[in-house]
Amino acid sequence: MSLHFAKNLERFGDQTAILLADGTAISYIKLAQLADHFAQRFVQFDVWPQQVCALQCRNNLTTIVAYLCCLRHQRPLLLLDPQLPQIYLDQIVRQLEIAVLIDDMGTMRRVSASAFRARPDLALLLSTSGSTGEPKSVMLSLENLHSNALAISRFLPLQMTDLAVTALPMHHAYGLSVLNSHLLCGAAILLTDYTVANREFWQLVRQHDVSSFSAIPMTFQLLKTIRFERLQLPGLRYITHAGGALSPDLQQYVCQISSQKELPVYLMYGQTEATARIAWLRPEYLNDHSDCIGEVIPGGSLFLRELHTQSEIIAADTEGELIFRGPNIMLGYAQNPADLRNSDKCQELATGDLAIRLTNGLYQITGRIKRILKIQGKRVQLDHLEQQLLRERWTTVCTGRDDLLVVAVIDANAESAAATEVANHLTTLMRLHPSLFKVILVRDIPYTSSGKVHYQALMRIATGETLTEGPATGSH
Repeated sequence: MSLHFAKNLERFGDQTAILLADGTAISYIKLAQLADHFAQRFVQFDVWPQQVCALQCRNNLTTIVAYLCCLRHQRPLLLLDPQLPQIYLDQIVRQLEIAVLIDDMGTMRRVSASAFRARPDLALLLSTSGSTGEPKSVMLSLENLHSNALAISRFLPLQMTDLAVTALPMHHAYGLSVLNSHLLCGAAILLTDYTVANREFWQLVRQHDVSSFSAIPMTFQLLKTIRFERLQLPGLRYITHAGGALSPDLQQYVCQISSQKELPVYLMYGQTEATARIAWLRPEYLNDHSDCIGEVIPGGSLFLRELHTQSEIIAADTEGELIFRGPNIMLGYAQNPADLRNSDKCQELATGDLAIRLTNGLYQITGRIKRILKIQGKRVQLDHLEQQLLRERWTTVCTGRDDLLVVAVIDANAESAAATEVANHLTTLMRLHPSLFKVILVRDIPYTSSGKVHYQALMRIATGETLTEGPATGSH
């Protein structure tokens, strides 16, 4: 591996690395100095190399300085949502024996007396479970981070003169990959906590001639609402998308804005377990293949595996599990200190997604093996969510799609209060916008004639569609 981007910031000298909303420019050399100065706090709090730290992230300079400091000075770092409920924060700190917690303003405090040290190649921990299920983190090395940033820089038209804007949170793999790939190339990042729904966001984009921004499906829904196609943004060169599949109407809208504004849109596919990106769709394929994830990123390989025989699928248009190999595959999962000491390395990533390879070589996702939704870039494990709600006293059946979580509350009396309580729970603890979920009340769990939960029936009830298949039976 060539010298990791975080340890080689100085090579870009006075080139702007970070641009603050007020126009203040932080050069690469200054950013390196700030990161190294931050390391003095580790001595103060008696934190030694390979002792695990946690950082509550915001899109601000302090977050970036602390992140780069940990990468440069061998302190494995867990990135956290600053709004993570205290109950989950305490659980993660306890389970992973976190040494210090750094808040989003840079204040450091010791949270464990443990002198535990993790495996020597561990650099970063990213959560995959959001607010559902047991805390579970992906372990990443410097090689994982660097190789994926390098691959991204090879398929996106990144230039040293580029300026991206923080349209996504940095504690998510996608948002972090934008920062990493730009720092690798000597490009700049404009920091803002505004979202695409805020007028101030677009004022900053215009004022500073931002050249690219990153989007998840929810972003395009918001862009449609604000009529993005009418905005005058002369500096914008391209848009990237990841974080979940686009619905057919959003696929159409993406093609529309790409055509009207003559902007290339790069649709990408990835998983936290692969540090961020796995595949990308060339902009020239957008109009005809916006339902595809495209081709593998540079330096990696993709293939399909038959579910029963586990043999590789060679024929086109044949469904199998999508398997990825590449230097950006995680070290493994961590749920306890023993996992953090484990010296194993993953050779391949079974994505859990079903896919086919078209005759033109492009891959298309057809479904999921496991019951996982990806809402606004956050993974929601439906079985874990059902267990969590059961612990809170609600019996539920969860289903949905990437733009809508459906929670059916099983209540023999069909009392509306239960639905309201569950909806409040989803809003407060999972921080889901009400437009992203639907809570319905049912007296019994619907089953198919084969005795399986009739998830499609629940989806149709939630969306008001007419059920065209055979009737569901009552609860068993």
